[in-house]
Amino acid sequence: MSENKMVYFLMILAAFIWGGTFNAAGFALNGFHPLSVAFIRFALATVVLLIAGHREIFGTPVTGRDWPNFILLGLTGIFAYNVFFMYAMKYTSPVNGSLITAINPVVTTLLATFLLKERFTARLAGGVLISFLGVGLVISGGSWQVIRTLEFNYGDILALLSVFSWSFYSITIKRTSSRFSPMVTTFYGFFTGTVLLLPFGLICKPGPAALFSAGAPAVAAILYLSLIGSVLAFFWWNRGVSILGAARSAVFVNLIPVATIIISLLFRETITLFQVAGSALVIGAVALAGVREPAPRPEANSVVARS
Repeated sequence: MSENKMVYFLMILAAFIWGGTFNAAGFALNGFHPLSVAFIRFALATVVLLIAGHREIFGTPVTGRDWPNFILLGLTGIFAYNVFFMYAMKYTSPVNGSLITAINPVVTTLLATFLLKERFTARLAGGVLISFLGVGLVISGGSWQVIRTLEFNYGDILALLSVFSWSFYSITIKRTSSRFSPMVTTFYGFFTGTVLLLPFGLICKPGPAALFSAGAPAVAAILYLSLIGSVLAFFWWNRGVSILGAARSAVFVNLIPVATIIISLLFRETITLFQVAGSALVIGAVALAGVREPAPRPEANSVVARS
């Protein structure tokens, strides 16, 4: 297999890995508290990253003025995002969660327009409108009564909050990526986020001690979220970005909700017509809004903790 074909294969596989995190979270929550899942996931991922990149991490000087950004990365992309994500998966379906999360690129670009004064285009405006129509179709189930009375699923609302948490993370990472490599930025984001999750992860029950008594599916889901969803896919994605470039690589992000639907079908979960229609709208909107090509380093960093 040629190098380019291998890269395409790994990028598709990374998308399916992230799509699978929504299903894995459901299994993990059968044996652990949501905050314990988040803590264990990133504690393990932080250790793995430290082992894999210790020379680069310890060889990179970090000053006091760098820590506010690292703490903000941990607060938004690891702590807040995963608290919302884990609780969302307790109340909504993997398909709904992945479809709502798929508007991350659109929301990030919208926030960047206001916070970073980036140009807002008609194409972007259309993408924002269509994406929210798609999300509305998913969380309302096509019911005007639900929209009129705002009787949305609690988990869907939490999933939307996770989107905004991740978008603020993506904006923050632009301030750090010019000074640090993806490995260093990701490690410190994981590390500070894990520290913030530590008290909640230890107090909430069932906690880390349940690893020794929880069922095999729950433990396997934790390992999947940590080692595969938070570490392995990150290395594959970075390799793809370095070869294909940021713009071409971004297309593969749109496969995540599709992957979740396929994986859900394998687990014999019911997929509705409204979810399929919402999927088409969200994916199309993200593609439509992909106007600007971000720098490779921010792109590579901003997807590490996506799911």
